[in-house]
Amino acid sequence: MIKCRGAILLMSLLAVACGGASRRAEEAAGLYNQGNYAGALPILQTLYDDGRRDGTSVYQLGYCRFELDHDAGARGRTWGEAEPLLEKEIKTAGGATLERIYYLTSINAAEGDLAAVGSYARQAIEVGEKSGDPNALTGEDWFRLGRMHDFLGEGSDAEAAYRRSVSAFDRIPAKNPTYRALARVRVADQMLRDQRFDEAVLAYDEALKALPGTPHVPPYRHALALIGVGRFEEAAARFGQETDAEVVTEAQYGADLARKAIEVAPVEARDADGTALRDLPRETLVDRIGDAGKALRAAREKYKLRTGDPLPAEVRDRQRRLVALLIEAMLRDGGIQALTLQIGVADLVRR
Repeated sequence: MIKCRGAILLMSLLAVACGGASRRAEEAAGLYNQGNYAGALPILQTLYDDGRRDGTSVYQLGYCRFELDHDAGARGRTWGEAEPLLEKEIKTAGGATLERIYYLTSINAAEGDLAAVGSYARQAIEVGEKSGDPNALTGEDWFRLGRMHDFLGEGSDAEAAYRRSVSAFDRIPAKNPTYRALARVRVADQMLRDQRFDEAVLAYDEALKALPGTPHVPPYRHALALIGVGRFEEAAARFGQETDAEVVTEAQYGADLARKAIEVAPVEARDADGTALRDLPRETLVDRIGDAGKALRAAREKYKLRTGDPLPAEVRDRQRRLVALLIEAMLRDGGIQALTLQIGVADLVRR
């Protein structure tokens, strides 16, 4: 009888422990899905230390570590443990979920295994878009499918998936606001490439609204879209927030150009002869920038202007033309530093 009672007590304690672990796992998953990585990390770490290790929780542990500590090495080691767990799980009946395959694709992308990335991405699309009901997919699902199409270089399919992600999030708010913001950013990036600046600005703005202060909305690209719709003060501010070493110098040029535009706004979309700037051939645009720079320099010398002096009408007109032409070049090329240095008008932008 005593042994029987002891066995019952042990089973009860194990059930309580398992129930507690399950509750902690659910809590960690909820925090992770909300983008609260600081809250999820200690719970995921405790579960890991206690030996509760499934592919999803170990993957999420590695992701949280990277988001909070920016330690790619720690993430790689943790994901190295998650990978075989996920591989085993997707081979079980019903285990090949879109989430697990997405995690495996991300791990292999970080490892640079392009063959595995392609294989898993194709499997994810089969599971998500072709095997079930696409209308039942969530915003998170469509975002992940957009990423899969990106990995495969399928731009139009990726854009369609991101748009469906945005629509799904509009119907049912996201558990993880990061995914909602990222879906809008992906749409915005495509609109920026297509020079549909109104739509790009709207999508970037909505991403920031969904996740205020998110670093996932690149200040430089957002600023390009803003300058494309004539929101020059906001463009200057966003250029000033860029810290990425690859574009920070271009951002300085962009901020100065936006400030020059503020001085002479509104900036016309047509040149002096009535030609739409967007219709100018590349060579013609470059030649006109050179001519406009010479005219502005001559006008500034004529009035002996110094930085901060009020602009006479003649100077304003010539600065407005140069600014308009340079904005067009920046929107086409994504930057103007090299061009202004080549033509010899960099000082007219920067000073």
